[in-house]
Amino acid sequence: MPETWKYRLADEEGLVGTLFCPSAPGPHPPVIALGGVGGGIREGGAAALASKGFAALALAYFGVEGLPRELVEIPLEYFERAIEWLKSRPEVDADRIAVVGNSKGGELALLLGATYPEDVKAVVGYAPSAVVWQGITFDREAYYGGPRSPWSLGGEPIPFARFAPPLPAEMVRMVGFYFGRHPIIGRVFYERALEDETAVAAAEIAVEKINGPLLLISGTDDQMWPSTRLSEMAIERLKAHNHPFPYEHLRYEGAGHMITLPNSEPPPSWSSRYEVGGTPEANEFANADSWTRVLGFLGKHLKHGGF
Repeated sequence: MPETWKYRLADEEGLVGTLFCPSAPGPHPPVIALGGVGGGIREGGAAALASKGFAALALAYFGVEGLPRELVEIPLEYFERAIEWLKSRPEVDADRIAVVGNSKGGELALLLGATYPEDVKAVVGYAPSAVVWQGITFDREAYYGGPRSPWSLGGEPIPFARFAPPLPAEMVRMVGFYFGRHPIIGRVFYERALEDETAVAAAEIAVEKINGPLLLISGTDDQMWPSTRLSEMAIERLKAHNHPFPYEHLRYEGAGHMITLPNSEPPPSWSSRYEVGGTPEANEFANADSWTRVLGFLGKHLKHGGF
């Protein structure tokens, strides 16, 4: 495995993250690695990417000191600053930036590609969503004011779709979830919400604006949200707009939500609160196979520039 080094961001434009780079001379193709609803910084995936020849920035965006506590109205300008900082690094090939995200980070990766097409040249979404869903908060009081968007741009919230309200039979589990007693199956709330086609259409991400190829990855037994269906929505939109770049959806039968970069699992405090689905065998295969496919995708489109 090639030698790598890491550089922890400290006071650069208010960013929180760690840059991992190969020790070999650059410039190296850069990748921004984003975690999901567990928050914090996931360095393992970025370190794995650096070991394969990429300059990988593990970027936190909430849930750590100096950043918002919860996933509510996170400014997209924060990520724009991260892109500009990354482009300024001498180790980086500034012309070819990819964004890789898992779960809510997969939703974000698609959104960033569509918002900053001049900079983001490839997108990988693990268990992603083609729809912006409401922000995530564990503060029960926050819900009295109604749901809010997870993202903002120019000081305005990004349009979002709301979760479907729980049915009476689901309320007991919801109460247990907020008090940390019962893990929750989130998928049902998204599936019912998808029935409101007007609300969903208003919150769909304009993936056709992404200026490069896309690779989407999902497990059919994802119990967090229906990532296979949400990925197919993105694929259908790309087809409808005759997207000029390659795109592919890797669909893993029987796998769950936690298909992601190596060593990028969320903290146990998060994973104990949600049912994520998938058999151990299906999840293991999906993670191993998708990692090989992701490396091939990034190698083709970043290192060699092939579209």
